[in-house]
Order: sequence, then structure tokens, then C-alpha cells
Amino acid sequence: MDPPVGALVEVSAGRGIVRFAGATSFSSGKWIGIELHEPKGKNDGSLQGLTYFSCKPNHGVFVRPSQVKVINAEPEPQPPKTQVARTVMGHQRTPSTGVSRAASLRSNGASGSSSRSSSPVKATPSASASTSASAIASSRASRLTAPSSPAKRIPSLTLQPRKSFPRQPSAESSAPQSPALQTPRIGSSSSQEALVQVQRTSSPLALPPQNASVEPPPPPSPVAHTFLQPPAPIESSLSLNGTKLVPSPSISRVPSHEPTSPITRTEDSAMHAKIRVLEAKRADDARHIRELETRLADAESFVALRPKLQAKLQSLQSELIATKRALADAEQLANLGETRGADSQEQLEMAMLDKEVAEEKAELAEQELEEVKERLARVEVELGVMKEGGALGGDGDSNAKTSLAYIQLEKQNERLKEALIRLRDMSQETEQEQRRRIAEMEKDITSIDDLQGQYEQTLIKLSNAETQISSLQQQLDDALGAEDLLVQLTERNLSLSEKIEEQRITIEDLEALKELTDELEENHIQVERELRDEILEREKDLREEKVRIGLLEDIVSDADGTIARFREAVTDMQGELDSMRSATQTAQHESATAAHQTATMMSLNLKLQSSAAKNQARAVELEIKKLEARERGELLGIVQPYLPQQYVESDSDATNCYLFFARLGYKTDLINTIVGLAHGLPDALNGVVSETLVGICEMRGRAASFSTLCKRFATILRRCDPTSFLNIGRIYPEIAPMEKRIDLHIDLLRRDEFREMEFVSDVLKMLAQFDHLAETYFDGFEQDLGERELGYALSFDHDLDVFAASIGLTKTSVAVILNDEDVVLEMGGYDPEEELIEPLQKLLEQCKSAKVLSKKLTKRLDDVIQESSALKSHLVPQLKTLSNAVPELVNFGISLAQQVIPHLSDARSAKAPFQLATVLSYARQTAMTTVAKGMKPGTSCFEAVGEAIAQLSAECNKLLPLAMEPESVFKISGTPPWVLRIEEIKASMAINAEAERKAAQLQEEIQGLVRSLKTKDQTIQESGVRIEHMERRMEAAKKQADTIGDLEIELSKARKQERAYEEAMEQLQADLDTFEQDNAKLKALAAGSERQAAGAQPVDSENVPMEGNVETSHLLEQIEALRGTVRFLRTENSYLKGQDLLKEIQALPHLPEPISRIRTPPLDPSGQSDTDESDTELPPAPPTIRSLATETKVLYRDVIKFSSSPRVVDLSALHAKRAESDCKGGKMWMRRKASPAQQVLDRKIEAERLSRRVRGLLDRANAL
Repeated sequence: MDPPVGALVEVSAGRGIVRFAGATSFSSGKWIGIELHEPKGKNDGSLQGLTYFSCKPNHGVFVRPSQVKVINAEPEPQPPKTQVARTVMGHQRTPSTGVSRAASLRSNGASGSSSRSSSPVKATPSASASTSASAIASSRASRLTAPSSPAKRIPSLTLQPRKSFPRQPSAESSAPQSPALQTPRIGSSSSQEALVQVQRTSSPLALPPQNASVEPPPPPSPVAHTFLQPPAPIESSLSLNGTKLVPSPSISRVPSHEPTSPITRTEDSAMHAKIRVLEAKRADDARHIRELETRLADAESFVALRPKLQAKLQSLQSELIATKRALADAEQLANLGETRGADSQEQLEMAMLDKEVAEEKAELAEQELEEVKERLARVEVELGVMKEGGALGGDGDSNAKTSLAYIQLEKQNERLKEALIRLRDMSQETEQEQRRRIAEMEKDITSIDDLQGQYEQTLIKLSNAETQISSLQQQLDDALGAEDLLVQLTERNLSLSEKIEEQRITIEDLEALKELTDELEENHIQVERELRDEILEREKDLREEKVRIGLLEDIVSDADGTIARFREAVTDMQGELDSMRSATQTAQHESATAAHQTATMMSLNLKLQSSAAKNQARAVELEIKKLEARERGELLGIVQPYLPQQYVESDSDATNCYLFFARLGYKTDLINTIVGLAHGLPDALNGVVSETLVGICEMRGRAASFSTLCKRFATILRRCDPTSFLNIGRIYPEIAPMEKRIDLHIDLLRRDEFREMEFVSDVLKMLAQFDHLAETYFDGFEQDLGERELGYALSFDHDLDVFAASIGLTKTSVAVILNDEDVVLEMGGYDPEEELIEPLQKLLEQCKSAKVLSKKLTKRLDDVIQESSALKSHLVPQLKTLSNAVPELVNFGISLAQQVIPHLSDARSAKAPFQLATVLSYARQTAMTTVAKGMKPGTSCFEAVGEAIAQLSAECNKLLPLAMEPESVFKISGTPPWVLRIEEIKASMAINAEAERKAAQLQEEIQGLVRSLKTKDQTIQESGVRIEHMERRMEAAKKQADTIGDLEIELSKARKQERAYEEAMEQLQADLDTFEQDNAKLKALAAGSERQAAGAQPVDSENVPMEGNVETSHLLEQIEALRGTVRFLRTENSYLKGQDLLKEIQALPHLPEPISRIRTPPLDPSGQSDTDESDTELPPAPPTIRSLATETKVLYRDVIKFSSSPRVVDLSALHAKRAESDCKGGKMWMRRKASPAQQVLDRKIEAERLSRRVRGLLDRANAL
């Protein structure tokens, strides 16, 4: 069974709600569209441009019905809405007459409240038939309503009918009703007024729910009989589906003396309630039967289609098997073709190599043949000469022919003839063999071409087969899905058949109940007739009592008005009651909220009271301390004049310097603490982190370093010797103005106008000056060991804060982008929570644990310093290692934030989509350049960073127990220098006053001489600097003069050579002109001779043009040679000019080296990521004239070098390889870069590169 729309289902991607079920355009068959609760889907309800339903992006998914697991088949209930009591649409309360009744007030979001109007007269058969459809509809609607609260019920003498009026559709119902549930409206206003009048006399009886029990009404109250009189007969006509229902006048209850009347009415109302319940069940069963019949018809149609689908599946499977076989054959043929092609290619290469070897052997054989021919010719000449000599000599010597030389010549001649014959045979055999092999190679080449064509055809067939396989696989999937669907439908068919049998049994029971109901209806009609007879009798009695009725009519009319007003009041009170209930719930919620707020305010009040008490105590202490400070100031002002002059001259600056450093460190710590509290550090790092918070963390680290340096200076001054104390005190006048900057920032902080950037810049300036002071005056002291150790710990702690802030900023920014619906997200198949958010959160948790250890270490070192102690020196390297290892983590966090935030800004401004793969690549590159430089390829970058943090935590955890041990702490002892200075001053005060005066006079003279010496030394130094400067300028001028002279000499030589070249070019041009004139004359002569020879004999006409053509070709060859000479001279001239220009360029001064960037630039906390300034990227710096000029010179040098280089291909390597292969008799192998084709290609590539550089330079120059 397919899940209905609105059902809660579960698929592989998660749970969701069914929003679509049916056929689609993107694939055949039935599909189920589901809106998932989590963003794990693939679309937003639309696919291939068609919208099937609407949901959030990445929340929609389409699956087959077989893949859906139904959790709740009922649609999700809508929230209940408040019903407004109306006269016709809802239930109304009638005035209570002492008798209560039970009714149900139904409220449901999908259907409004229905009201029933009773008829005292049984409807006619036509009316009952016409109202059956509306009764079934109302009974169906009643099954959808929730159980309602019971209400009062008024007994009536009129019997309630089995049929009810159709309910009006509620105006408050938001969900559209199905056609089976919709009922016709009562169209006319007159019918509505009649319905209102009927409801005043007969109260509606709503259908109770299916499982509700009918309670019998309590006995009537006797008070009701005195005020309830029968009103005038009311006749109204209600039109319902074309049938008029004429109700008879309702009869009010009068005192009756029959004891069986209340029991009969109770049984009658109970039976009516049961009948209505059974009618509702019957209507539901009929609806279920119709649904089951439709489903059975669908199942039968599917069962009828099953053989066809199975046959189609078998045919598809056979086609798939045949296609797979064909594909395997095609693949084998393709592999065979590839192997044959490779073999043929190798055979062709071997044949080509054999051909080259054979050609070389043939050349060698031809050379040997020529040598043998030459030797044969010489021998023949010698033989002829000898024959001639023998003929001239006659028969002088008969033994000459039989001489040894003659015999040798004959033998040599015979050998040469045999060698020639063998050589001829070998050459013929070789030639035949070569021709045969060439023919075989041509055949192989033709076969290779055929195989190549077959291979291409096989590839085409293979691609077609793959396409068919994919389509067949898809059809197979559809067929398998259809087979599963058939199995499910068969099971559902069996279950539905069982349900149908059950429903048939239920229908039989209902038919029996219907017969019982008809019998009861007949009894009801009979009883009603008896009651009518009794009514007629009672009317006779009423006529007799008309006088009393006339008196009571006024009372009745007043009672009717009172009842109407009471009903209106009841309706208003019901509305007010509903509103009061909602107001009560709201008030209860508000009271709970107010109670919570009150408790919160009470706790805050207690905290404020405690803080006020503490502040009062602090204010008292502060006033006392102010009084003590004022008294101490006055005491110091009184005591200061009694101090000796020697203290004022020598020791006052040193004392002020010591107090200055201590005061400066305290004020910096104060600023650091207040700024941290203002920004909620370190708790603010656990939530949303902004760029300002990162800057604040970095500022606190710099301020802590400055404060530690000041405390080190103060500690050294407190424990150093008197000489160093006085020596350091001389710098006080120079550093005293620095305190004004700190005071200014404290004043801004007091007025809540603190500027972080100005404070950081001032701290960095003072830190640089204090570092210089540390190297100059405070180097070599060991008294500040504890402060140095505390500085390492504080640096470690604040660097962890900066790392946590930067990682938190990255996490917050990415989370905001992921939650932004306007941003285009490209996840690339990754889960952002798993791949990015969770690793960053894990890093933050690891950093938090490391922060706990750093806090403990800092607290321990602070306690040790307060006790004038320090850790032993063997622990200092471990602290230094901790402090030096954290900056790599800080670099990773800040660099990652600097790379990710511009990408997020582009995504937010819709310049580019957010790509998760880009962010992950940023993280990996940053980790490989900072923390994890030796990271393995398969390792995650976040795991590498986490390992670094874990390693730091482990080192800190090892160091903390050592620092907590008392054996690792030693006491730093030392007497303050001012204590030692007291004794010296006392001793100096005991000296004679005259000697002191003379010493002071001599001291002044010495100081004057020293000042004069200093001025002279300064003058001498300035003179030396000026002299050195002048000497350098003179040397530079000499070098420039020498360079200018050399350049002038080279320029003169180049001009002379240029003139010589110009003269040679002029001479060549003149020769070229003369040759061209001669060529023109020769052409004219040749044309004239051709015309003259046109009428001559054909034998002479062949010789004359031949002579003219030979001369003309010779002249043309000379002209081409001269042109080549001119081109060579021009090339040589350009080369020489380029060399001169290269020398001038090389003589230019070198460009200044670029300034190295800071390794880890700090973030700019002034701008926020949400501002418009952060979203805009800074444009690249425009080119300047100087940069363009430099680039032009470099480009011109490269172009000249390229144009002046010879365009010659080096064939020496090729010839050397060939000679080497000839010697060895093997194959020739040569590097590709040394081949002639590669040399030509490299030159073309270089020319294209230079042309691109020239075009780019022209574009930038035009833009400038």
C-alpha cells in the first residue's frame, strides 16, 4: 500500500513527510516525494524544471514506493483553532429547566462544529432517502473529530429522528474538504430563520463519538413545570436536497400522571443514540468497502499485467545476456586489434631500421664496387700498355709472357673478375631482398590501416553497447521494482480480501440492526399517534382553560424574550468563556514567566545587595587608602628636604626608574584585565566569535608581553648592585614620557572610549624600545628568572586564546553561511557538519583543556614570584619550548580565517557559490605550511592540528607536576640597592665640607672638559663621515667616468663598423642593381631569341632555349646568393646592435629588492565581516611607469637575443648517433630534446611566448 500524502515515513536519508505521490516526467513508474526533517535531501521539490511540491533546499527527495517505510499513515494533525459560537453553525445552550442533558462539543482543525436540528415528525420516505447522503457525510465527518467535553441536556417530549440535517461547512476550517465530506448549504435566508426558530423549541443533539457512552438524563426538576407552557404552534418549511420537512408543533412538557412516560423517553433516546452510532459505523464501513473494492480492482489489474511484465523481464534479461556476450566479443576484438596494431607498429619500426642498415650497407658495397672498378680500369690500362710494349718489342724475348709478373697480373685479373661477379650477384640478391621486404612492409601497412579502421568501428560499437547496457540496466531496475510491486500487491490483495470478508460480516450485522431500527421506528410512529390523540384531548382541556391561557400568554412572551436574551447571553458567555480560558492560559504562562523573572530578579537583587555591600566596603577601604596615601605624600614632602644632596643628584632618578617600571606593568595589567572583562574573555570564546574578539585576544597577548618586560626590569632594579642601579637610573628622563601614553589609554578606558588599535600600536612601539633597553642595560642578570618564566607561561596562555578565537571565528562564519538561505551552497558530496564544523569544535575543546593546564601553570608561577622565588633553571627550556610551539597554531588559525572569510564574503555577495571543498583545501594547505609540515597524504589536516595541541597539552601536563614540587623552587635572595646606598651616603656625608667643595669644583671642571671632548669627538666623527661620503661619491664618479669612456670607445667602434656595413650594403645594393639590369637584358635577349627561333627548324629550336635557360639559372643562383648575403649582413647588424643594447641594459643599476612580508600579519579588527567594505575585494595595484619601463627593457633584451640567435638546426648530434650506430651495428637512440624537430618546436614556442608578452605589455600601457 502506497503511503498517503501527509503521512510520516522513513527512508534511507532520514524521516520525513510525504508531499507527492504519482507519476513523474524524469522517469517512468510511480515515485514518492518526501520532505525530510533534516537537510539530507537532493532538491527542493523540483526536478528538471518541474515543481512537484515545495520545501526547503536539500530537504526534498524522490524514492520508489518500495523503499518507503510508513511510520504513521495518518496525516499530521493541524493545530486546533478557537471556535466562535454562532447561532446556526455551532452548538447553543438552551435555558436550563432543571434537567441536564449530555451532548458533545466537537472541535477539530479540519472540520467545523456541526449542529443537529430535531424534527418531532418522522420524515417521509422521500425525505429520508434524500437526506441519507448528508447523514453519511456527517457521520464520516464525525469520525474525524476528537472527543469533546460533555454538556447539559434538556429532555423533551418530542422524539428525536434518526436522520439529521447536513452540517454547514465551518468558516474556520482551513483544510479543503473532499467531495465525499462536503455537504450542501441551506441556501435561503428564510430557511435559516426557520432553523433558528426550530432550535429555540427543540435543542440539537450532536452525534457522540464512536466510543462514547450515552448517559441517561437525571429526573426532571418540578420547578420547570410551573414556568414552561406550550407556546403557539410554529410551522416552518426546511428545504433539504429538494425535499421539504414540515415539523409539527413541539409540545412542552406538562405535568403527567402516567408513570411509564419518562422510562419510555429514556429508552427511546438511548436507542436513537445507538442508531446514530450504528449509522456512523455503517457509513464508515461503506466507505472502507468502496476503498477496498477500488484497491482490489487495482490489484487485479496489476495481477493481469504481471505475466506481461515477467515476459518483458525475461526478454530484457535475454537481450542483456546477448548484449554482454557481444560486448565481451567486441572487447576481445578490440584488444586483439590493439595487440596486432602494436605488433605491426613494432615490425614497421624494425623494418625501417633494417631498411636504413641495408641502405648503408648498399652504399658501402657501391663504394667498394667503385673502388674495384677503378682498380680494374687501372689494370686494363696497364695490360694495354704492356700489350703495346710487347708488340713493339717483337719476338725479342719469348720468355716474357711466361714471366712471374705477367702470371701474377693474370691471377689478379682473374680474382678481380670473380670479385666483381660475386659483388654483382650480392648486389642483385640484396636488391631483390630489399624489394621483397619493401613489398611485405607495404602489405603490412595496408593491413595495419584495415585493423585501424576495424578498431575504430569496434570502439563505436563498444560505446553503443555501453549505452544499450545502461538503458537495459535501468529497464531491469524498473522490472525488478515492478516485480517487488507485484509481490506487495499480491500480499495486499490477500489482506484486502480478508478485510472484505470481515466487512461483509459487519454489513450483515448492520442490516440486522437496520431491521431492528425499522421496527423501533414503527413503534415510534405508533406511540407518536397515540400521543397526538392525547394531544387532541389535551387541546379540548386547553380550550376550556383559555381564560387562564390568555393571562399566561404575556408571561410566556416575556419568558420567550427572556429565553432569547438568555440564549444570546449564553452564546456571549461561551465566547467569553473561551476567551477567558485562552486568557487564563496566557495569564498562567505569563505568571510562570513572571515567577521565573521574579526569582531571577530576586537573585539579581541579592547579588546587587551583596555587590553593593562589597562596593561599600571597598569604598571605605579606598577612602582609608586615599587618606594613607595622602599622609604618606605629605610625609614624603616633609622628609624630602632633609634628604642629602647626593641622593637628589644620583639616586632619585634610579628610584623613580624602579617605580616607573613597576607602575607601568601594573597599569598595563589593569588595562588588560578590564578589556578582557568587557569582552567576556575567556567565556566569550565558547560562543559566537567576531573579528574584533580575535584582535582583542592578540592585543592582550602583546600587552601581557609588555607588562612582563616591565616587571622584569623592576625585579632587576630591586635586586641588582648599587652601581647597576645608578647606571640604569640615568635612562629615566628619556623613558618617563612613555607613561603619558598609558595614562591616556586608561583615561579613555575610564570614559568607555578605549581604542584597541591605538593601544596596540603604542604597546608595540614601547616594546621595541624596551627590547633595546633590555639588550643594553638589563642583559646578563639572573634576578628576573621568575618573571621570565611567568612571561613564557603567559605567552603560551594568550597564544592559546588567539588560536581559539581564530578557529571560533572560522566556525561561526561558516555556520552563518550554511544557515543563510540566500547563499548558493556547493557541498561537493561532503557533509559540512562532519567535515568542518565538528573538527573545528573538537579543536576548540582540545584548546580548552590545554587552557586549563596553562591557567594552572600561570597561577603556580605567580604564587612562586609572590614568595620571591623561582623555578630552577633546568625547567626554563621546557617553558620556552611550550611558548615557541604555540605560534605555529596561531599562524594556522589566523591564516585559515584570512583565507576563508574572503571566500564567505564572495558567497554572501553572490559573486561565487560557497564551496566546501575550497574551504577544506584552504585548511589543508594552511596546515601543511604551518603546523603539519610533514603530514602524510591520507591524514586529515584537523587531526594533525589536534595532534599538535595534544602534544602541547602532554608537555604542559608533564611540566605542571614538576613546577608544583617544592624541590623545583629556589629562593632568590638579594639586598635592595638603596639599602646599600644608605651606608655609602652616610660615609660620604662624614667627609670635610671644604674637600667636598673642592671635589665638586673639580667635578664640574671635569664635566666641562668631558663636554668639550664630546663636542670635539662629535665634530671629528661628523667630518669623518663627510669625508667617507665624499670618497664614496668620488669612487662612484670615477667608475661612471670609466664606464662612460668604455662606452664611448665601444660606441665609436660600433659606428665605424656600422659605416663599414653601410658601405658594404650600398656596394651590394649597387651590384644587385647591376645584376638585375643584366638579368633583364638577358631575359630580353632570351625572349628575342625565342621569337626568332619560332619559325626556324625544330632541331635548332631546342638548343637555343637550353643555352639561355642555363645562363639564366646561373644568374638567378648568383642573385639568390647575393640576397642571402644581404640577409646575413642585416642579421649580423641587428645582432651587433642588440649586443650594444644588452651592454647598456646590463650597465644599469639593479632594482631594489622587494620588502619581505611579515610572516603572520594580524587581523584587522576594525572591520566586521557583515559590512560592505569587507565584502568588496581590493583591486590589484595599477602598473606604474617605472615598472612598465623595466619590463619593456627586459622584454626588449629577450626579443633582441631571440632575433639575433641563429636559426640553425644542430644536426651534429644526429650524424654522431648515426655514425655510432654504423660502427656498433645496432639501433640508433637519441634524446628527444636533441632531435631537430624538437629544436624547431622550442624556437616556435619561444616566439609565441615573446609575442604574448609583447601583447600583454601593450595592453597594460594602453590602460595606463
